[in-house]
Amino acid sequence: MPNCWKLIQACGLIILPLIVLSAAAVPAAGRVNAVATFPVLADFAAAVGGDLVTVKSLVPFGGDPHNWEPTPQDAKMVADADVVFCNGLGLETWVSRLVENAATDRVMIITLSEGLPAFPYHGGDSVEDAHGHSHGTYDPHMWLDVTYAMEYVKRIAEVFGRLDPENSAVYRSRSEKYLEQLAELDQWLMGIAAQIPVENRRIITYHHAFGYFARRYGFIVDAYLVVNPDREPSAKDMMELTKLLASHPRRVMFTEPQVNIGLRYAEAAVKEVGGRLVALYTGSLTDSVPTYIDMMRHNGRALLEALQ
Repeated sequence: MPNCWKLIQACGLIILPLIVLSAAAVPAAGRVNAVATFPVLADFAAAVGGDLVTVKSLVPFGGDPHNWEPTPQDAKMVADADVVFCNGLGLETWVSRLVENAATDRVMIITLSEGLPAFPYHGGDSVEDAHGHSHGTYDPHMWLDVTYAMEYVKRIAEVFGRLDPENSAVYRSRSEKYLEQLAELDQWLMGIAAQIPVENRRIITYHHAFGYFARRYGFIVDAYLVVNPDREPSAKDMMELTKLLASHPRRVMFTEPQVNIGLRYAEAAVKEVGGRLVALYTGSLTDSVPTYIDMMRHNGRALLEALQ
């Protein structure tokens, strides 16, 4: 596979169709070696693969997939992998160069968001960070809607089944059990949202990550300061957000534990209106929130406590 082809795939523009994955990609022996760009995707892969698959995440617990700086160890992980799972849609701006430099021709690069309905950012404009890196036109945070996460899981199961056809039934069975858990989680979140008064289902956040979540579970993203967490807000943005926060029924602003740049701005905004900050997780898992299901249940409980 030419490097330029892998580069295009990693950028989220195209994906090797799952129905034509070559049998040559099957590992010669042992377990499938899978690499994911960040912990949520790694958790999906581990749930499907079990002990048949070795799964590693390039971004560690507590890291931010938007602005991760790959290390030589990351390059080795990619070079040794049978498959690399990316989100795409401009989330991992750093992964294209890593793949181009490290991946061999046998490494599959799978973009899990490919072909799923994506929400455009406000105005449909491509967004750039402070370093001039494009983050794309579309919101990449699909997995915060559990039904999108379920589509990711189905794709991962199919990839593992084609890499390791002798165990395809095992991957299918494991994915079906996990999908049942995710369907239960989806309904639980619906129930959580139903306990919050409609007028309170307003999300004000530093980083614009909750569009898919809000649409699925009946919330409105009232305001956000930045599209990308490594960008600082303008004074005008701060003023407008503070006004909206003052009008919020609970004067709550949500932040993400891994976003450090914006913390002082968020703290300043809530201090101005006598509000408070509440943590929601997006792409980063931690020792206290070690799985995707743990993460989403934390978010549901946090929203209920803050907005009920």
